[in-house]
Amino acid sequence: MHWATILGAVCSLTAVSAQDDTYSPGVPPSPFPSAAAAARLKIDPQTACDTANNASKPRNVQLAAWVECQILAFYPYPRGDDPANTDWIAGYEDTFHPSARLSFNGTRFNRDGFLQLYKTFSSSIGQNFAQFQQFRDYYVASPDSWNATSIGGTVSAQGFNGGIFRNGITLHAPNAAFITVEEREGRRWITELREQSTLMSASQLPKDGQLWPCNPEYEVCS
Repeated sequence: MHWATILGAVCSLTAVSAQDDTYSPGVPPSPFPSAAAAARLKIDPQTACDTANNASKPRNVQLAAWVECQILAFYPYPRGDDPANTDWIAGYEDTFHPSARLSFNGTRFNRDGFLQLYKTFSSSIGQNFAQFQQFRDYYVASPDSWNATSIGGTVSAQGFNGGIFRNGITLHAPNAAFITVEEREGRRWITELREQSTLMSASQLPKDGQLWPCNPEYEVCS
């Protein structure tokens, strides 16, 4: 009876092991399933602004499209031949709520501080790039779940920044962002942005940056 019990346990472990072999955590299937690739949410930058306000589209598509539309408006690259061109600042002010919390590679900024950081980026881009490119491969957009009519939510985006330097060298680096969009004053605002970039830079950011505003509605503010 004792040996039968051991034999049964061994057989059970063998069966489990065989089943576990069919699932390899952390290892993507090859080839990557086309259905999974098709499920990724991609937003056409040419139609993003119209899609953001198209009530016939799913809420997650509208939310991601609004973020794409705003990124195209506020990203700090010169909109003309003049490296000091700052047309993007209007898009910045229209996108980020005055109480927004923003960070770049872990360094925290308030709205004004992040604007100053972006101004340095804009100047650097204008001086070094003959053509700057930035695009998102796909979005993960989750509309607010507690209100079916809410236009806010959380959004993650992943893509690349880079382009062609003035010396002819081409470079693109991965870029990602986590974004919180809230409905305030009857419209969408970005209230939090955590941006990550691996694009090389001669500038070194401070470790801690600035203090973030505290929201007493759901935080303990001292």
